[in-house]
Amino acid sequence: MSNSDAVRALELVEVPTGHAAVEALWDRLNSALAGDSVIAPIPEKSSALPGPIVAAIRDAVRPADPVPNDIAVVMSTSGSTGNPRGVMLTAQALTSTTRQINSRAGGDPTWVLAIPPTSIGGLNVMVRAHATGRRPIAVSSVGGAERFTDQAFADAIDTARATDRPIAVSLVPTQLPRLLATAAGRSALSECALVLVGGAALAPQAARDCEAAGISVTTTYGMTETSGGCVLDGYPLDGVDIRLDETDQRIHIAGPMLASGYRDGIDDVFDGRWLRTNDRGRWSDGVLHVIGRLDDVISIQGVNVDLVAIEDRLNDHPAVTSAIAVPTVDQETGDHRIAMVYVGDRVDREEIRNWISPNFGSIATPSSIHLVQGFTLTASGKVDRRATASAIGLTIAEAGDEEDEEIA
Repeated sequence: MSNSDAVRALELVEVPTGHAAVEALWDRLNSALAGDSVIAPIPEKSSALPGPIVAAIRDAVRPADPVPNDIAVVMSTSGSTGNPRGVMLTAQALTSTTRQINSRAGGDPTWVLAIPPTSIGGLNVMVRAHATGRRPIAVSSVGGAERFTDQAFADAIDTARATDRPIAVSLVPTQLPRLLATAAGRSALSECALVLVGGAALAPQAARDCEAAGISVTTTYGMTETSGGCVLDGYPLDGVDIRLDETDQRIHIAGPMLASGYRDGIDDVFDGRWLRTNDRGRWSDGVLHVIGRLDDVISIQGVNVDLVAIEDRLNDHPAVTSAIAVPTVDQETGDHRIAMVYVGDRVDREEIRNWISPNFGSIATPSSIHLVQGFTLTASGKVDRRATASAIGLTIAEAGDEEDEEIA
């Protein structure tokens, strides 16, 4: 928690969709970073974000409660792994990695805003643009104003090109396939000096498609509690410390970018200078590999099954465009089960059994398979597992901690 005894009122900033998002937030963010106010950016209700979701985000930041005086911004977590929570961030935390990130794009880039600034990834685009003194160029679809398309992205890149500066952009993995699928999307990506991709693991097929298209992307790891991405391509940024528990491989993070605490005051994941995440990792030749969440390992008939490993294998299937492995509970026995939810061509359970069993055994074979047109996404563009499962009548097994992996 913050050590400051002084408090002040929280200013809610309702951020519209589309190009208007930048104008709504720009001056207020400048004021917050200068220490003159404390703000909480929340999305306006839209067709992409119904009232109950916006209400949950609003409630998470606790607008009626005073905020410690040294806080600049209160951000809501995405809620992709549970109910959203308000996270308190100082200006120092928000800007601590800005110079390092901007330097990777030539030092003075023009930023393109392709994800909502009401998420930590989108807010970071605003913060990094603030350091250059130039407003970011918003993609017309940002925040759900319209469907994200290759043409909308290409139009924003064309506008950014006119600034005659290197171009930088942050994306979530669900946006990449749409851009890689067309010549216009690939061309726009190739114009960027820096393409950050985070918020979730980059699917193996997407990584291969980027390589085949000659598109260089930088993967990021971080969360709202770390002011966004603080590990790039597996390497912690300067000032960022990482340690792993020997027993369960839990990732702990320390550094100047850490949040000051949660709005609800339940700060047990902050242990001194360390943030205890709910993610597992391993080191390989000095590179951090995030191998999933602790609650991604479930026990089925006494056998531990790693859902992330199952997902990686499912995503390698030639008929699968993208898949998630959803932990469910058998209502009669109470045992864990795996449901496969995927986008792609139709496959049957026997085919998936033959695909999974040689690597993980038959016990890891999904007990049900669900073909969908697309996944339900959170406000920040991440796959919302709970909503995706609910939409097809599945009840997801409850998970544990609150930290949610976010984009840089």
